[in-house]
Amino acid sequence: MSPNICGYTTLHRNDTARAAHRNGTDGAPPSAVQPGHTVQSAPASLPLYPSVSTDSHSHRCAPIPLKFPVTAPLLPCAWLSSVPPRCSQRLRARLVCEPTSVRMVFEWVSVATPPAAYGFEDPCLARAVRALCFRDGQDLIPNLSHYVIFGGHEIRNYTFIGIISSVRFLQPCMVMIHADVLPVGSFWDTLVRLIPHLIHVQRSAPSVIFGHPVKVIEHSSDIARLEAVKKFGGVYQDTDYILLNPVEDLRNYSVVMGKTIPNMNYCNCIFMGKPAAEFLNVWHDSYRTFNDKVWGFHSTIMPYRIHQKRPELAFHEVNNFVTPYFANIRKLFYDNFLDWKRLHGLHLYTRLFPRYFRKRFDQQNSSLGQVTRHILFGDSGELCYVNK
Repeated sequence: MSPNICGYTTLHRNDTARAAHRNGTDGAPPSAVQPGHTVQSAPASLPLYPSVSTDSHSHRCAPIPLKFPVTAPLLPCAWLSSVPPRCSQRLRARLVCEPTSVRMVFEWVSVATPPAAYGFEDPCLARAVRALCFRDGQDLIPNLSHYVIFGGHEIRNYTFIGIISSVRFLQPCMVMIHADVLPVGSFWDTLVRLIPHLIHVQRSAPSVIFGHPVKVIEHSSDIARLEAVKKFGGVYQDTDYILLNPVEDLRNYSVVMGKTIPNMNYCNCIFMGKPAAEFLNVWHDSYRTFNDKVWGFHSTIMPYRIHQKRPELAFHEVNNFVTPYFANIRKLFYDNFLDWKRLHGLHLYTRLFPRYFRKRFDQQNSSLGQVTRHILFGDSGELCYVNK
């Protein structure tokens, strides 16, 4: 990858200096920080990452900044020419919880160093969310991103695109990966190099809930994602879900979900909630009647029925979270007929259409190709398209 992978060398430096002045820090660039040393952030207002490069002198990965213009390019057009980026050191975030304060600090580590790990019940995680992920009490839902990935498998290109879309449009305080074993593969290695504030939340796949056995791994994931948002709040996304626009207009609701099939269910491929929202509590409690042999009932149909029976519970329904759904996604999405710019996001349904995900997305002449260029390259993305 090119040395200026994020395209923001000047912007990083100027905005970091302003953040340093605002927060009373010295704003020293990472190039002045030795391996193993830290670049600290303020607890309530995380600054941008300072200017870094992957040149031959420093061999340091250039991370995606915490804040950036939402239309800006995040990667060079030739991003697949070097996956993962060639560098020996990367920035890694870790949490420091003290009796009266919580901080997130960034340190230079070897690229082989995994993300900082914390147990699901570690009180430091909940404290960090309260301290770092709300905008001065303005929002009910913290600006926090969740993914559930069990089994330590190799992640695919669509998961890479999905997580980058979360970073672009949420610009979250943390990207929490809830996993027993971390994923592997070149796309995972690239994500770790690009996203310093990626945090490993250690937990096993739920195998029982309210005394009922859970053997289907998809059901374990359903439970884990609900418990993650219920405990911490934030935005959950499936590994094959792509955000297309910011969701700031939805963060003042208690819980947000979108329909899949009208008058039947909501999709838990993406949903948002505040910590301990009453709707999430009732939804989780409904698993007392869970049956592992019934596909998707408690994860999609049950939240719809709860909303119908308990309209007094704070809940907001959106129509453009999961549009189009699987019945018409082939024609509208993959064949270049979808007006995707009006949507909050897209569920790719990769299990139903695996053949569409074997090619390089950013060079496809399709809505999928347009979306990928939009995520990786911003408003200038179509300039990266080469029709071969």
